[in-house]
Amino acid sequence: MKTLLAVAVALAATCLAQAQQERIIVYPVEAIADGARFSKQKFNETYPGIDVTQYGLSDEGWYIRYKHELLTYLYGPLEDLNYARRQKKLLEEIRLSVVLKNPSLSSSTVDIIRFDFNATPDNMGVAEDIDNPYLIPELTGEEGKK
Repeated sequence: MKTLLAVAVALAATCLAQAQQERIIVYPVEAIADGARFSKQKFNETYPGIDVTQYGLSDEGWYIRYKHELLTYLYGPLEDLNYARRQKKLLEEIRLSVVLKNPSLSSSTVDIIRFDFNATPDNMGVAEDIDNPYLIPELTGEEGKK
């Protein structure tokens, strides 16, 4: 009887752990702007998303990451960091308008990360310091210069 109870408790703990597992969904970057314009139904039909929770990412590049509790949305990949910065800014504006309507989402975050197959322990999961105005060409006057 004790063995049966122990097995049942272990099984229940496993089910609970799986139910609380973080989900990671990847969308193309176009889904950021369309997410603000489309109804939920049209968005879900247009962008079903790819659940990479079990498998991980397969495309290198910059991703705009929206994170809230156990849910992470990644938009990308993008090759151009400056374009990723502009898309992050757009997603931050959309997030702010949603938070004003639903304050429970105020703990959500938006940032930029880089996924690279050649990652080392020093650069794994590199997050871009987007809030540093010296990195944004439009603010430094470096736009268009090469």
